[in-house]
Amino acid sequence: MNNSWDPLEAVSAQDANILTAARKREMQNILRSYVGFFDPFSELIQNAMDAVDARERNDGPYKKKISIRIDLKGNAFSVSDNGIGFREGHFKTFLCPNISFKDGASTRGKKGVGATYIGYGFNHLQLATNTPEFALVAELVDGRRWLDDSKAIIERPKVRPAALAHPAFAAFDRGSSFTVKLGGDNTRPKNLRWVGATTAAQWKTLLLVKTPLGHISFPNDPAYQAVKYDLEVIDEAGNRTELLEQDAGYIFPHTVISASVDLDTIVQEQQNLIQKQQDPSKLPDKYRRLNAVYSFWNTATLLEMVDDDNTKALVNEFQMQAYGYFGYSVKLWDQFNDSIVKLRKGMRILRGGLQLATDHMPQGDLLVIPLTSNIGYQNQAHVVVHFQKADPDLGRKGFQPELREAAERLSVTIVSRLKKWRHLLKADSGASPSIVGESKLDVWVKEQENHETAHRLSIKNPNFFAPLNEVSITATPVSEQDVIVLFNQLVAGGVIRGIRLLASSSHQQYDGIFRFFVNEPLKNHLFDKATNPLGVQELRHDKAFTSKSYVLEYKHNLDALIQEFENEEKTESHIDLVVAWDIGEQWKKRYAVTSLLDLENLQHREFHGLTHVFKDERTGDTRFQAIILSELVEYLNDVDGTQLVQRQKYGDV
Repeated sequence: MNNSWDPLEAVSAQDANILTAARKREMQNILRSYVGFFDPFSELIQNAMDAVDARERNDGPYKKKISIRIDLKGNAFSVSDNGIGFREGHFKTFLCPNISFKDGASTRGKKGVGATYIGYGFNHLQLATNTPEFALVAELVDGRRWLDDSKAIIERPKVRPAALAHPAFAAFDRGSSFTVKLGGDNTRPKNLRWVGATTAAQWKTLLLVKTPLGHISFPNDPAYQAVKYDLEVIDEAGNRTELLEQDAGYIFPHTVISASVDLDTIVQEQQNLIQKQQDPSKLPDKYRRLNAVYSFWNTATLLEMVDDDNTKALVNEFQMQAYGYFGYSVKLWDQFNDSIVKLRKGMRILRGGLQLATDHMPQGDLLVIPLTSNIGYQNQAHVVVHFQKADPDLGRKGFQPELREAAERLSVTIVSRLKKWRHLLKADSGASPSIVGESKLDVWVKEQENHETAHRLSIKNPNFFAPLNEVSITATPVSEQDVIVLFNQLVAGGVIRGIRLLASSSHQQYDGIFRFFVNEPLKNHLFDKATNPLGVQELRHDKAFTSKSYVLEYKHNLDALIQEFENEEKTESHIDLVVAWDIGEQWKKRYAVTSLLDLENLQHREFHGLTHVFKDERTGDTRFQAIILSELVEYLNDVDGTQLVQRQKYGDV
């Protein structure tokens, strides 16, 4: 008797229901690894990029082209390519789990699970191919519903002929096309509207940053013929925008944020100065007040940067390369997202962090750069670490722990190197950055006039700025300098009477020195809701008084100062008074704020003009006092009307 058997053959002979249940579990495990909004885009674009490269390897150089359509009205998207296309046998089997016809050594995708995710993670997939030997347009419907059906009610779906959904594919001489319609239980994503992008320009940014369409190339890479792509977007109202003949390439921050300079250029300029026997620290003005510095590192230069042997071995084995970008403020990301791309506020599609990449494509979400000091720089630096032929997990998310740890160590080293050039960057006042290049004078003048029209500044209280009762700055501040001008006008005009300015920029690190004071007649410092709303409730001195000298800091937005605390650029305990236009949002992470504009807290105002007290959230100890000018102006214009607002904002209601 022969007691040997093939376990795979034995399984195939069992009950079909057992096989179906096992296959479903396998597919469900695959689908669980795909949880990101951009995963379906990434899978289809990766396949398209591989397909056009495969055709080039077979047939020689040609114009590689991908066409993408995002249809928000129909809640569907299409990706078509003029690549190698499918043979008939491959076309009929490639949706099966772990079936891949790619050669692995020269393709982005290798595992053979992405097609299964596309076919059975959603309820409507159209797939088409056109080659000299075989052409077909077909669709798979209810793949996800069948996979989730635990009662075996829904029949296993079959691929059936269909009419072409993506018209752009008809113009290609060969290739493949996929259309996925979203929606349905347990599908992810369910709706294309979630990111708030409605135009081709917005979707271009998303796809170049988050999917393999953002082909990552380093300066020393072998020549690569860029893939061209067309992008069409249909919004919910049916309006259509498009971009044609675009180059597929990752958006490195320095390519979209002006005044970003390569460190190699700066170092070369210093060498030129040395050769001329000049001071290398005296760089031309074009290298100062920058938005950012950046650099690229190849495998050889990375090996010079690391000390431990394990990291060196991984850098060499995976021919690692890196890019580092260090901006002066996290607001660079907000400005790009909110004002340039105009995506949903707070999304920060391009932002600080560590992006892992392999085979010229970004993989997974950004990781936190694990700094142990100057931790605020984690959000100001954007680092890309690229592995050649690494093998990420299913679902495009992560790499082996040792590769991730090596990348994290490199990212810390890169940030440490870049931050040494912090003195060449702008000081962060909290104002919105300019990232689109220097405006011509007439354009700048027009921008200021438009701002004045849209954001006029007026103080209506008749007790100030006699005889005109007008403050001379006519628009709300847009910079730290504007804040200084407005504050000085309020002091000179007697609106704020408890502060005497001693010096500006007397210390390299801080903005100025001041003293609190009370002068005769003392009654001028007492509160009166109509005539003196910034006064104190009760005088704490029975004669004129001048305090010792204190440190003053100006900011457009207080977030910038908190960022400097986190970066260890400034020390909280050194600062006594902050004058800012806007209080921002970051204070909520570390302070409890007492509003002195809330009349129920009036007894806490020690000197005329103070508007807020910042206290340690845990201990209640006072950290510094502040004058928040935007809220001060609102208060002066309507004392009663601001009471509820102040109580709601600072936790009393």
